[in-house]
Amino acid sequence: MNKHERFKQDKDPLDARDDVLRGAREGRDALDDADLFRLKWHGLYEHNAKDGHFMLRVKVVQGVLTAEQAETLAWVAEHHGRGMLDCTTRQCVQIHWITLDAMPEIMRRLEAAGLTTTGACGDVTRNVIGCTVAGIAHEEIVDGYATAVALHQCFLGNRAFSNLPRKYKISVTGCAEDCARGLINDVALSGAIADDGTRGFNLRVGGGLSAVPRFARWIDVFITPEEAPEVIEHVTAIFRDAEENRRARGRARLKFLLDRVGPEVFRRDLESRVGRPLRRGAPHAPDLHGHDHVGVTPQRDGVHSAVGLCVPLGRLRVEQFQGVIALARAYGSGEVRFTHQQNVLIPNVPNDRVASMLSEPLVRDELSADPMLFTRGVQTCTGKEFCGLAKVYTKDRAAEITAVLNEHVRANGHGEDLRVHFAGCSSSCAQQQIADIGIEGVLKRFDGEMIEAMDIRIGGRLGPDPRFGEVVVKKVPHWELNATLLEIFDLYDGAHRAGETFRAFAARTPADWWRQRLAAPEDAAASA
Repeated sequence: MNKHERFKQDKDPLDARDDVLRGAREGRDALDDADLFRLKWHGLYEHNAKDGHFMLRVKVVQGVLTAEQAETLAWVAEHHGRGMLDCTTRQCVQIHWITLDAMPEIMRRLEAAGLTTTGACGDVTRNVIGCTVAGIAHEEIVDGYATAVALHQCFLGNRAFSNLPRKYKISVTGCAEDCARGLINDVALSGAIADDGTRGFNLRVGGGLSAVPRFARWIDVFITPEEAPEVIEHVTAIFRDAEENRRARGRARLKFLLDRVGPEVFRRDLESRVGRPLRRGAPHAPDLHGHDHVGVTPQRDGVHSAVGLCVPLGRLRVEQFQGVIALARAYGSGEVRFTHQQNVLIPNVPNDRVASMLSEPLVRDELSADPMLFTRGVQTCTGKEFCGLAKVYTKDRAAEITAVLNEHVRANGHGEDLRVHFAGCSSSCAQQQIADIGIEGVLKRFDGEMIEAMDIRIGGRLGPDPRFGEVVVKKVPHWELNATLLEIFDLYDGAHRAGETFRAFAARTPADWWRQRLAAPEDAAASA
């Protein structure tokens, strides 16, 4: 048994709330490694400096916040987070620089606002994500938000599922395009209509990224919203009870169980646990493309619109977030939503007031609804600034990349949703494998020292023909990163067909084509 399994066996991590309070009274040094590990179940990750500061992650089901909840998060960031919030790819909020002595008051305020950190981290069901415009979208097959809330409530604080082999991620989308990247989740519910007209979800399982990426597998199951909590409990129980997954933490995700048993065996096990045959999957599924919801999206009532604002690098200053809340109160219903691409959205803006909102200084100058191409498409993880796993710094370097690409690359023909994702390591918090260009931090020996470097992938995408990007150049020294990215776009400009987007060009271009042209002179000579 590895140490993490022992930590979970010795004490249910849900009971670690007492350790949070003990740390608040006695200080961080009163907690041992097992205590600190179990704090993750309550949303706390210690900074890599191990100096008593923590990152606090707050769950926000499908990113939907009331104005009061948003103001509570702003208060935490202002008083305890040095005025900064990070938007995550799971529609959550992360606040850094938290100290344990502040946690009793923070927890009291969060709970009073109806927010929770329970299960935001750790080997447990994480925040349930979904379509950013759930409930108001034009082409909605079924209400994904209601099902997401039902699943959230089913697993929140549930001791039957507080010790899973590893983290466990659920996506629920009821919209026609399945915009919440379900294919890279452990469990993906995608809106679909059965042959008899019943509206519900197709179920896929076993997606995930990191060093061994997998797309969620089709197991030919259709469920109704009413069935979802029961069926997903049984899916989760199969994962929980898979002892093989607990033997090596690096192979503990649900995707590895699917690799071993296959979709058909998994389906049979699921039906056995549910105790009845499950309906076969609906033949007409969504296209699984995804959308960032930046810009103005008409709502289905015909009189309101949702306005998506681009948050550069996914990081908000507290005064910006307070400004977003003020705009939501002034122009919308007060509601604020986080997207799974690290942006924010204000729904329920009357159509005749949209233009006025777009002219507001915060929108016009800082959080644009019509950002430049690379500002819109960049996605980053926390990086070495705070994370102990990261090999490189990401946020500041991504800002530099964005500025260079916006200045030197013609935003013409590349496609409106070109994605450049920058991850600090192989853990894939920035989802680099599904980006058009994915950058992953690594280390490289140079002149006898280890320096920050990057592997670069090309060609990742979701959609009807999903694929993971392939590494086309390895260990690019950090000082050569900008030039290498510009070279990639020069290669595209010189070889693509008329009207062909970068994504389409990458889809038909072998990885070796890129490798041969991007190889360093010494690498090319070595392979000759």
